[in-house]
Amino acid sequence: MARTAEFTAGRVKPLTPKGEDTRDALIKAALAEFSEHGYAGARVGRITSRAGAGYGTFYKYFASKADLVRMVMKEVYDDIFAHAISETHSARPVSERVYLDLLGSLRSFAKHRDTLLVLDSAVGADPKLAAYLATLQERDVVEYAEILRTTEGYCPVGDPYLVSLAVNSLGDEVARRWIHSAHFTASDGQAREIARLLTAMCLAVVTNDEGRATNEPV
Repeated sequence: MARTAEFTAGRVKPLTPKGEDTRDALIKAALAEFSEHGYAGARVGRITSRAGAGYGTFYKYFASKADLVRMVMKEVYDDIFAHAISETHSARPVSERVYLDLLGSLRSFAKHRDTLLVLDSAVGADPKLAAYLATLQERDVVEYAEILRTTEGYCPVGDPYLVSLAVNSLGDEVARRWIHSAHFTASDGQAREIARLLTAMCLAVVTNDEGRATNEPV
């Protein structure tokens, strides 16, 4: 799905496989550093040492620790949204679309769990990162509102923007609490059960269809 707005982070986009490997190694090292020392206590020297790179190499790809976090945050939330709104679901009944979209989002949250836990810590330590996350979340609300306005089968019970805000907030908050929960498991059964419950709630506001099935699609 095409984005309606473009968000960028990072100094350069690696153009070679070696450059991408270096950038990925720095990101992996930074996430480990943030997890061990906290975002505020993380040091670029330790990040580059973990990655086996020179100190100056970090600044070839990122302007700062915050810049690296913004890049990772964007990539993770792009992936979550892409799995939440899949083109392949458009031909299905709305009840099935909503279920599959929610399940895709939950699976993506689970896939990125370790990274998201680190990102949440960084966001809590830096108001500018919190503001950037809010911008990404607002982008998703606006795009889903457009889907509600223009896609056949949807019939939001109120202002599409406000309906989208409610649905996105519910889905994101449940997913976030789930990955933080002591009861979290990577089993797909949990994701399916949560998606089923959320579908029953969300269908009440995204469509007026009386046949609101909440069973999993075949």
